[in-house]
Amino acid sequence: MYLKFGVIGPAKSIEKILEVGKEFKNLKLLSFPYEELDEISGIIEKNRYLVDQWLFSGLLNYTYAMENKLIHEDEGGYPTLHGSSFFGELLEAQLNEGRIFTKISIDNIEKTELDKILSFYHLDALKYYTISFQLDYSRNDVVAFHKKLYDEGKIELAITTLNGVYYQLKEAGVPVYRLTASYLSIKLTIELLMEKAQANLYENRQMAIIGCRLKNTAKTVTQHQLFQWKHHQLNWKKSLLQLTESLQGSLVEEGEGLFFIFTTKGEIDNKAERSLFKLIEEYQIKDQLVAAVAIGFGENVLHAEQNVRYGLSQDPPEKEASILLVEGAGELSKKSADSLGGTLDLKTLEEELSRRFADKKVSPRDVLRIIVYSHKYNQQEFTSEDISRWLQSTERNGRRILAELEQANIIKKCGKIQSSQRGRPKNVYCFIDANLLQLKT
Repeated sequence: MYLKFGVIGPAKSIEKILEVGKEFKNLKLLSFPYEELDEISGIIEKNRYLVDQWLFSGLLNYTYAMENKLIHEDEGGYPTLHGSSFFGELLEAQLNEGRIFTKISIDNIEKTELDKILSFYHLDALKYYTISFQLDYSRNDVVAFHKKLYDEGKIELAITTLNGVYYQLKEAGVPVYRLTASYLSIKLTIELLMEKAQANLYENRQMAIIGCRLKNTAKTVTQHQLFQWKHHQLNWKKSLLQLTESLQGSLVEEGEGLFFIFTTKGEIDNKAERSLFKLIEEYQIKDQLVAAVAIGFGENVLHAEQNVRYGLSQDPPEKEASILLVEGAGELSKKSADSLGGTLDLKTLEEELSRRFADKKVSPRDVLRIIVYSHKYNQQEFTSEDISRWLQSTERNGRRILAELEQANIIKKCGKIQSSQRGRPKNVYCFIDANLLQLKT
């Protein structure tokens, strides 16, 4: 298996990492040097799909990427600077200067970590001062920390992890050494990231089957309702076909609204899950139909199919949009829409609207349906033509709904627009309370 790591850091730090990386035959390291920290965002966004893991040169750039949510914890790492890195730099300084240093200052290493190391090797005679890592402190703050201690005679040597601090202290006449990751620290980090990458690749290649069932809950069915149900099934298939294409999967129909999408775990990300939740919500609001979705994962097709069928056999609450995930030997977990963000909590919305409009002679569900589609299409203004398209009804029915909502002082006319067909301009409506469109979790 051939792996690619993206190495992010100052040019000199990258050189050291590349040198150690030559020992790994099945690994290719791609260099991404930067001068300013904010360049990391662009580097990761442009090259995210070219690498299996990100190898950062140190704590500073790794923390920047994590705090700005550029990567997840399992997508990268950095070599630690305590242990072999710290002792190697201290030994180098003592050999170069021909003396033993017993009073030092160091930045970006936690005091608790140093205490453990020095205690383990019985080096309690070494007196040190440290400033813990903070992403938002300035370079001048770190320089001032070291220089003040040196000027007061409290230290004999400063050790810094920051390149800019090193040069400023040197210019100020403070004995300073630059702490960089040791050979052993870099090697151990590469080995750890290779294990992560292999685990991620194995997991992403696992078989995944998405089971989607549209349920007809009607106890008795008239001829008209039967044809309606057939139309729902056709629309359901079309929606799933579009989703299948985006997942690079294969769609299999089993009849009566049940479909399976065959793909891999690596294709199912937050975007795919949001699409599934939108489908569930759309059929729940527009047609008052229950859409059940379960995702089964497995090492092979049979294993994944067993899991997805088991998931579909569990009856989810009809008013709560959720997806059942089934892994391993049938371990069940449930993912709700609000866990992804950016989706509507339909149950909460309907309860809130029922309270707000309890004294109005309108259906809260009509208001809810318009809110859902306004949210879906990011459209705060709408016409009777929009309503009929969203609800797949006649334009006459759309005008009736809008008239009832206007009479109840829920919406108002906010302009006119010329129809694409001949005739009078159409009224444009919007909600009187614009906050209705912000009712989401």
